[in-house]
Amino acid sequence: MAAEKVDGPLLHMLQSLVLQPAYVVGRRWDVLAWNPAALAVFGDYGLLEGDARNIVHMVFTNPHHRRLLVDWEDLARTVLASFRAASARYVGDPDFERLIELMTRSSPEFRDWWPQRDVAHRLSGVKHVRHPSAGAMTFEHMSLSIGDGSDMKLIVYTPLAEQNSVAKLQTLLDALPAERRSA
Repeated sequence: MAAEKVDGPLLHMLQSLVLQPAYVVGRRWDVLAWNPAALAVFGDYGLLEGDARNIVHMVFTNPHHRRLLVDWEDLARTVLASFRAASARYVGDPDFERLIELMTRSSPEFRDWWPQRDVAHRLSGVKHVRHPSAGAMTFEHMSLSIGDGSDMKLIVYTPLAEQNSVAKLQTLLDALPAERRSA
């Protein structure tokens, strides 16, 4: 399969979401592009390579990401069920099979929960984050399909007034080096 690429108009829209952490994932949920707000809240995806930049991999095996998520078990079960639903379109795809095998070896929770065959099609919800420097933050998130046949999705997190999340996000953005505030 050809490498997935995020084109100009989608990149421009992603970067215009200044106070909304956002990223684009590919068909296998690999993070392909992200904005400075996502970097400030979730970390630098550019430091992750290969499978480590996959959402399922991050949720189940990345200690930083796991500590960040307040309701980790509920969220991880939902991520797994949603990933199962998305992966159904790619049965037999070697990239998916390799990722699932890697996750089965790497995460006891994935290994225990994958055989349960739970399926979910969740497009939105609320995510509670425990940021290492900003503290508790709350976001409403939405997954938007890109209508170009690529199976890419734009995931957008809108900070809620709860826990002073908007001001905390602004503080995190202000703390980024100037060259990282715009990508």
